Amino acid sequence: MRGSWVLSVALPLLAPAGAETAPAPRLTLPANLPQGWYATIETSLGTIVARLFPEQAPQAVAHFAALAEGRLEWVDPLTGTTKKGNYYDGIKVHLAAAGQRFEAGDPTGTGRGAPPIWVPRETRGPMNFDAPWRLGMTRASGGRVSGVLFFVTAAGLSFLNGDHPCFGEVVAGRDVVISICSVKTGPGGKPIDPVVIERIRIHSVGDPIPLPEPVRYTPPRHTFGLKETPAKP
Repeated sequence: MRGSWVLSVALPLLAPAGAETAPAPRLTLPANLPQGWYATIETSLGTIVARLFPEQAPQAVAHFAALAEGRLEWVDPLTGTTKKGNYYDGIKVHLAAAGQRFEAGDPTGTGRGAPPIWVPRETRGPMNFDAPWRLGMTRASGGRVSGVLFFVTAAGLSFLNGDHPCFGEVVAGRDVVISICSVKTGPGGKPIDPVVIERIRIHSVGDPIPLPEPVRYTPPRHTFGLKETPAKP
């Protein structure tokens, strides 16, 4: 069985020949979750459930959720065309570090080809990377924080504090995180046998405050030592 918890689904009745196909069974979250927003990250090695922290990292969560649900346009780095669909569906994990973390979100599978969508650093809040099982956004050169590439930790990685938004916590499927982090890898930590993010979906439990909308953000040029470029009139 994949994962450390059981998916509860309502199995559809078999339809007679020629009838419309019944919709796919709907995944049900584990019972007794506190009110809030959650993400189910379905991978080729099992399913991870994470509680999201919009109160701590609003734009990291807003971009992650909007991309997962197909509400945000993005430029495909493979074709250069503008798309609007469930961004993470079918994307491969591009880095796995045993006992530490895995990273995903780049259609090119390299970790360097994701759409140039950025979020503020959003590093203040009670949740950080001192403990394992956290979701965070990766950081590019110049201190720019991605609103697309994300990582999931399997250990306390306090050196990430202050530079990366912590925008969620794994509440189920932690053994799946360990399994992904532990796969055999080649150069650059890329899994030899692909691990696929089959799909990510966003769910609400109870009646939480609506998620914020993603806001276009341009990192200042002086971030992490880059010189400020005067704005054109």
